[in-house]
Amino acid sequence: MTFHFSRPRIVALLVTLLVPGTIFAIQRAQAGSIATEKIFQALALAEGQTVCEVGAGDGELSIAAAKAVGPNGRVYTSELGDDRVKALRQKVEASGLAHITVVEGEATKTQFSDATCDALFMRNVYHHFADPKAMNASIVASVKPGGRVAVVDFTPPGKEAGTPADRGKDGMHGISADSLSRELKEAGLEPVASELGSERWFMVVVSKPGS
Repeated sequence: MTFHFSRPRIVALLVTLLVPGTIFAIQRAQAGSIATEKIFQALALAEGQTVCEVGAGDGELSIAAAKAVGPNGRVYTSELGDDRVKALRQKVEASGLAHITVVEGEATKTQFSDATCDALFMRNVYHHFADPKAMNASIVASVKPGGRVAVVDFTPPGKEAGTPADRGKDGMHGISADSLSRELKEAGLEPVASELGSERWFMVVVSKPGS
């Protein structure tokens, strides 16, 4: 028996077959990390605070943070490289939120002023630090006493890299929660909480000593 399908029917069939898989892939990707609201809850964000993000990417989280702290608050958001900084500025400008300031970051410095951040966070960034000791010292300097830091990252698919500089390599891409927690503690930050996401993701929350 031979079946003949019209073009519209073929398109409909392809949509039926492919769309569910696409939706599942998107949902799977979103489910892997830590939800934005959980990050903000862990940081105890409140209106009027100053929040800082390291390695903001497209600025999605910084814009969400700006809405959380309101117009009386302030958000400082950073990226590396001219193209990424330019793209971030464009996204921030398009948001219409005037209380977000884009900062050009450095590999070993946040570029935020000392004792500026009531809270600081990053997502899928920490494992890229080739010199985490230097960056963590800068993070500590940027956060106010009593301020919280939330780091969301993912574990390697296999063996963990022996040195920070190798954490971005294939097969070792990522960092363990234990290594991240240890390095933050060595920087003088105190543990507050940790949370596991699905798959490889996790969040570590610490605070800077002081009132």
